[in-house]
Amino acid sequence: MKKLLSLGLIFASALLYAQNWQTINNVNHVYDIEKSADEIYFSSWGGVVHIQGESDSHLSNMQELEQISTGDGLVSNDIRSLAMIKNTHDLWLGSSFDGISIISEEGMQNLGLDLGLPSLRVTKIIELDSKIMVATSMGLTIFYYLSGINFPLMLNQYNSTNTNGGLPDNNITDMLISADDYLYLAHGEGVSYVHLDSLETSSSWHSLSTLPASTASNFILSANADKIALAAAGKVFYTDLGHTAPEWHEISTNFGAGIRDISAMHISHNDQIWIAYGLWDESLLNYSSKNDTLLTMVDINTNEITHWMRDQEGLGHNQISRIKEFDNDIYLATWGDGIARYRHQEWEYFNPNNIAFPKITDSRADLNHALWFCSGIVGDIEVRKGTMGVSALKDGTWYSFQTHNSPLHSNNILALEVDSRNRKWFGAWDTNYEISGNRPGVSIYDDTGVEDSWIWLTRWGMALWDEETNTWGDWIPDSAQLINNTISGIYRDQHNNMLVLCYDGGVSVINENDELIGQFQVPGTIRQLLSMAYHNGRQYFIGTDRDNGLSIWNDDSIPETNGDHWVTQIIPELQGGTLYGVASVETPYSGWQHFIASGSGLFMWDETNWYKYDVYIKRQRYNFATHIWENDTLYYADEERIFGSVHTVPNSIYKDPFGRVWIGSQDNGMSMYDPVRERFTNYYQGNSPLLSQQIISLNYDPYEGRLLIGTSEGLNTLRIGRIIKPDTDLNTLKAFPNPFKPDGTNTTQIVNLPEDSLPAGENECRIYSSSGSLVIKLKETPFSRFEWDGKNKSGGLVSSGIYFFVVTDKNGKTKRGKLAIIR
Repeated sequence: MKKLLSLGLIFASALLYAQNWQTINNVNHVYDIEKSADEIYFSSWGGVVHIQGESDSHLSNMQELEQISTGDGLVSNDIRSLAMIKNTHDLWLGSSFDGISIISEEGMQNLGLDLGLPSLRVTKIIELDSKIMVATSMGLTIFYYLSGINFPLMLNQYNSTNTNGGLPDNNITDMLISADDYLYLAHGEGVSYVHLDSLETSSSWHSLSTLPASTASNFILSANADKIALAAAGKVFYTDLGHTAPEWHEISTNFGAGIRDISAMHISHNDQIWIAYGLWDESLLNYSSKNDTLLTMVDINTNEITHWMRDQEGLGHNQISRIKEFDNDIYLATWGDGIARYRHQEWEYFNPNNIAFPKITDSRADLNHALWFCSGIVGDIEVRKGTMGVSALKDGTWYSFQTHNSPLHSNNILALEVDSRNRKWFGAWDTNYEISGNRPGVSIYDDTGVEDSWIWLTRWGMALWDEETNTWGDWIPDSAQLINNTISGIYRDQHNNMLVLCYDGGVSVINENDELIGQFQVPGTIRQLLSMAYHNGRQYFIGTDRDNGLSIWNDDSIPETNGDHWVTQIIPELQGGTLYGVASVETPYSGWQHFIASGSGLFMWDETNWYKYDVYIKRQRYNFATHIWENDTLYYADEERIFGSVHTVPNSIYKDPFGRVWIGSQDNGMSMYDPVRERFTNYYQGNSPLLSQQIISLNYDPYEGRLLIGTSEGLNTLRIGRIIKPDTDLNTLKAFPNPFKPDGTNTTQIVNLPEDSLPAGENECRIYSSSGSLVIKLKETPFSRFEWDGKNKSGGLVSSGIYFFVVTDKNGKTKRGKLAIIR
């Protein structure tokens, strides 16, 4: 097949844009696989991965070329079906609820209801000669391409109405075309079939009424050159093609442990039936299983049966979602281990180096520049794409910490913090271990020594993990004890104390030596339903979840339940609801400003007055005498408004090292507020590669200078400026774009490669004309680069020609480069 044009080439013109933004998602939970020559595509709940390698190379040695997501234009990250269209060299991607994306040499196209899809829920896509057949939850649609038109046209639709009941259920769950040219459609009522020459004849549509499990649902279909196989209700049936009254043979999965739920099935070219096990939960997007048997192969010619158990004989840990065959090799789509291939009697894996889950509820950078992420939730429940433990990025490699592969006490980690000793604290919700497999309280992970160590902190005290017995030891006498075991937040204050928020209990304060130095409750709360804490060196801010709202301890000392420093005058909007965070900024003109993100909106307290920011009126001030919000500041004409003028509420907030406040929203991306300029800048899916409009968490990576943007669909990062530079020298200086056509508003970037960072200390860049005259001196930007707008030191645009730039570091070392200006 002709090679598809890489999206990296499609969007090459956005080099600077791409360097500023990163998209990071979990892509090892795989739905489908497609292969063409030496290229493989596989789809996941986090988008699509494109890999390439020699046909005889080990699967793990294949090179990842790109990941494709909503940030690149996909209709959805949740891609359930792939189809390589040989006739047009396109890749069709069917999503769970958002239609189809088509990647072609021309770029990206999206196919929805307006172009003929009867439903946006796509379950299977198959190429048939010059046609593309699409199975959906509302029937079957056939598309085709007309010469000279670069988008598909709908040819026909088939459903229960126009097949006269031949297709009794429109919700098609699987589809195949057999070697004898029959179309088989699985649905909630069983399996329907029709010859491809008779699609328009309603009387030619039939149902497989002779099948022993014909009343079952969730059929899985597969066929080779002379047989067809069907799986349902824990059984597999197969028969020869070409019989009007076929004799079905049954394979039961009752191998001594009861009937197993079947997650995937395939009949190979040599009559081997491969069966994978697991029960799919669409609401949670995960599998459950009654035992550790992941896969069975039944050779129907020799009656040979082979079983593969979890984590044995080269097979991975997680369930198998689909089984396919390419070039006589068996491929597995796994739910958490990437893709696998069975070759030469061995399993090979390609498991992407990726974050462990899509839903990012909190993040931190530790003192060694590793990044940590969690995915928990308020409550003792599982959620889709989350409640999957902890993930960390260390030196370019992603790691996953879950209860099955580490001493981590729970997969529902809601709270995350790094202490002054660089230990990681993970807080979980209280739970019943016998039911959930999770434990309550806090895990403290120390990876700073020769060997890793773990502490479990609860209301009963502290215990150490025993590596030899793989169990928790006895409670340490006189160790710190929490108020209770339901942890809703962990925050390090500026005195390096750890504030552990115990939901429905209060706050336990633990110092650097793991000593309990205080406990307090927030006055005025009904149940102490604590959700957040924040300390700025002047005040402690404590927020609740649908309790009394915001409380402020107006002093630098540790709060006391009945102390005298609690602020008594709080606006009504912050006396209830849910608090998501606080960010304090000391401005040069207005002093201290404390921004509060709550379910009621964005507010600010300057220690005298209270203000509210909104889409319609930029800022209003609250009058406690009249209990009325009064206009304080209006928007200018054409000024950007908070959240892009969309009426939504904050979900998260963060103050970056440069004094800017970032506010994540529930429904429309995020806004950056500059308190000095008093201006909003907005980022949403319409103007950025954000994976989701819902921004759950915000934090900062000081080493890379990137804002960490946690969403419900994955992680984005945005370069906002470095405060820590890597250890580097002046190496290769590059300017881009080059040639550069200045218009007075754009810039060319001068960067030091390959680190994309200038050396530590003060660096200077001089621009010279071809005659050797100094044009301008440039100052280094927060991005550890130089930017030139094409103007001289007098503010006028320079003329066309060749210019030279000379960069000098703090030690006097210089590097040079040249740049072409086009006017």
